[in-house]
This record gives sequence, structure tokens and C-alpha cells, in this order.
Amino acid sequence: MKVYLSTEGTYPFVVGGVSTWADLLVRGLPYHEFHVAAIVDNPFYRLAFDLPPNVTLQPVPLWGSEMAEEYLRVPGSWRRAWRTSPTEVRRYFLPCWEPFVSALASREANPAALGDALAEVAKFAERHDLRRALASRATWLVMLDQLRANALMARTSTKGAIDFGRALFRFLLPLSAPIPRCDVVHTSAAGLCALPAVVAKYRYGTPMVLTEHGIYLRERFMALAPKPVEEKFLLVNFFRAVTELAYREADILTPVCGYNAGWEAALGVDPQRVRVIYNASNDVALSALPLRPPPGPPTIGYVGRIDPLKDVVTLIRAFSLVRKAVPTARLLIWGPASSQSYLAQCKKLASSLGLWDDGGGLQPSALSFEGPTDDLPAAYGACQVIALSSVTEGFPYTVVEAMLAARPTVATDVGGVSEALGGIRLGESGPGLLVEPGDPRALANALSAVLLAPEPERLIVGLALRERALERFGVVGFLSAYAEVYQQLAGNLPSHFAPSEFPPSQFAAASP
Repeated sequence: MKVYLSTEGTYPFVVGGVSTWADLLVRGLPYHEFHVAAIVDNPFYRLAFDLPPNVTLQPVPLWGSEMAEEYLRVPGSWRRAWRTSPTEVRRYFLPCWEPFVSALASREANPAALGDALAEVAKFAERHDLRRALASRATWLVMLDQLRANALMARTSTKGAIDFGRALFRFLLPLSAPIPRCDVVHTSAAGLCALPAVVAKYRYGTPMVLTEHGIYLRERFMALAPKPVEEKFLLVNFFRAVTELAYREADILTPVCGYNAGWEAALGVDPQRVRVIYNASNDVALSALPLRPPPGPPTIGYVGRIDPLKDVVTLIRAFSLVRKAVPTARLLIWGPASSQSYLAQCKKLASSLGLWDDGGGLQPSALSFEGPTDDLPAAYGACQVIALSSVTEGFPYTVVEAMLAARPTVATDVGGVSEALGGIRLGESGPGLLVEPGDPRALANALSAVLLAPEPERLIVGLALRERALERFGVVGFLSAYAEVYQQLAGNLPSHFAPSEFPPSQFAAASP
């Protein structure tokens, strides 16, 4: 079977939870051919994963060049350019562009109208040069008129309209990506990477699967919060349109947790099209770790991106409070920084709290930034407890991996974290492992309770978490579930498929 898999800012260029999911999927289903369209922000990324033989790759950079044809091998691109004359733009583009911009600028959000207009823009991009159409004077005049028709946008300058139009061109670029004929299209988010999947459905009638790891729309809203109201208004409407379009066109949605399924239902998705498939881990070495950590000071571990959505700042503040209850405690932070400015903010805070220095001090730091790691057993095995302080999540691999490693995990109650931990507590009447996000004192109290608990209690909790992970989040069930979804949509799963026969995940240490 041929599967067109679209990703966004993840596999195979960036190590993280979604990339781990994709790597498990393509390696675990070796009898399928996967054509991966990877949307990234620039064309200069290096591979972070070794691609298996059943994967072909098409990067789709949004920035870094003026013309898509410079890095996308678009068949017949000269024909598209030739067709996109001013007459063609007026006849075929403006009738879909005007309602699209009108919906973006409307006082009352109308996701259905926006989604319909976006679908028509996608159809135009199939045969025409989208860049030429957006550069047309008629296109700019329509945009300016529609923006100024809204009182909120009435003072929009020509420069503001042009800047927004340029951003739209970048966001709509995936519509121009070459899309092969496949049996199934599978998008890893209800975002920009869903656009080529929708185009494949329009063009070839290919059935579509949508897997949501986090709630894309919610995360975009959070990222846009600091922006000026005019810019935020337009982008919120745009991303909501993309999400609504992806939800509408997906034949089956496979959210990674029930929490995500609830969001999808709230946004109008028919529950009959939803099937929850939890993330899984195939790291046998984690489940073989000894229950008892090696001797040494009480150690808290964090494994994940250093990113504002992970709220590492709150974790550092919590750790400073833990040190008052457990003076010898350490915090080890493993993972790449998504933003050097945020990493600098974390280091500045840790330094101001007396937890970390840059190596100039005589005493070892209580907190250590370990950087990315490809040795997860060593990272988890060095800790008594694992912490996760995120403000938003889907079904995080950090929690599943920590459970396999039999390490008590204190985490914020976001996304599917509670579904993973399943209400396991520290002792029969002891504190739970879940805390509210953004509350350093609550996080500190829970971490301190685990570190101060008798070792037998920690071991019991760790064993219960490992047993739960092995029972509910096994890789064979994960692969079988996706194989069944593909079979349901395409109806030709090879009879000799054996989900237990796959090599372990392998990824290189190369960073972008």
C-alpha cells in the first residue's frame, strides 16, 4: 500500500514526540511505501532520522526562496505560469480569492465559508501559479477592499495588506507541492500539513486520515496571543479555517488521546469518524531498567524540548522550592532548545535562583542543562522522578517513556497525561502525580513528596506505571490499529503483515 504522510516541523528533521510517532509508524509497517511531505520553515535542515527503505521524502520549505520551483519539483510548472495570465486570474482566481479574504476579515468568524473558499483556492493552485496570482494588482486591490470593509481593519495600510498577503503565500505554499497518487493520505496535524492531504483528496479522491497529537488550533491561538490585534484577528481566522477544512475532509480522525477527541467533538467532528490510538514506545531498554535507581543524590529529570509550551521556567521555579525541602536535590534537563532566547531565559532564571552557573563556580550546579540525548535509558535511569511542566500536550512520549522506565512521573494535568497515568498515586491515600499547569508550588510539593517518600513506595509506584505502559501502550497494538485504519480506507492490507516484525527506532544525533 502507498501512504502519503504529511508532517509539519517534525519528522524527519526534528527530534520530538511527533517524530518518534512517525518513525515508529513507517518502520513498524515496512510493507507499506510512505511518501513523506515534510513542511519546514527553511530549506536548510539536516535529517535527524535515518530513513528506512520504504520512505521517500519531499521537503516543503515555507521560507528561504522566492519561487517554489527552486526547491519543489513541480511537474509542468512552466504550464502553470503560462496559464496564470491577468485574464486567468480575474476569471478563475478572484472568484475564490474574494470570499476567502472576506471571510478572513469578517467581524463574525465563519469557518465553513472560510473552509469552502480555501478549498477553491486549493483547486486553483492545482493548475495555476499561486505566486503569480497573488502578485496580481487585481488580487491586492481585492484584499485591501475586503480588509477595509471591516471596521477593525479599516486603517489597514497598503504595506500591512502586502505583508499579510506575503505571509498567506507562504502558508498556502503546501497547496503547490507535488502529490503522488497513493492509497491513503495521512496528515499528522490539522494544520498547514493538512493542505496537501486535502488536495490529494480533491484531485484523486484519496481517503484521508488525520492524527492530532496536540490541539493545533489551540496552540496557534496561544502562540498568537502577544501579536497586535489586527494581525492576530486575520491569522486566527486563517488557522481556524485550515483546521475546520481538515476536520471536514478527514474520513477518519485518530487523535492520540481522548482529550483531543473531546476538542474535536467540540469543534463539530462527528464522533463516528473518531478512533483514539494512543502513542506507544518500542524502547525495550527502558522497560528493562532496574526499578531501583543508582545511588546518588535525589534527582529529578526532565526529557523534552526546552520550549515555552513545555513551561521549563515553571519547572525551574518549582525546583528552587524543592531544594528547600530536599537540599541535596538535583535537576537534570535533557533536550534541544526550540528557541535560543527561551533557553537563555531559563538559564538566567536558574542563575538568579542560585541553581546554575556557566561553569565558573567552584561548586557543581544543582541544575544541569544536559542538551539533546540519544541515550534515553541512561537519562531516565539516572533519576528518582521525572517531571513534565507543559501548559499544553497531546499524549506526550515523555510520560510513556518514564512509565516504561518505572520512574514516578509528576506532570501537569494537560492533554492526555491523566489518561496515561491512570490515577496512580503515591501510596493508597498519598498525593496524586498530577498538578495544575503554571503552578510552581504545586509542582514542587508533588516532586518533594516523591523524593521524600520511602523507597519501597516509589518502587511500587514505578512498577505500577511500567505495568500500565506495557499493557496499554504497546507498539504491537499501536501498529495494528493504524494498519486496520489503512485497510478500512484502502482495503488492501497485505495478508503477510506482522506488526511485531520491525527493527528498533534509530535516529542520528545530527541536529537542525
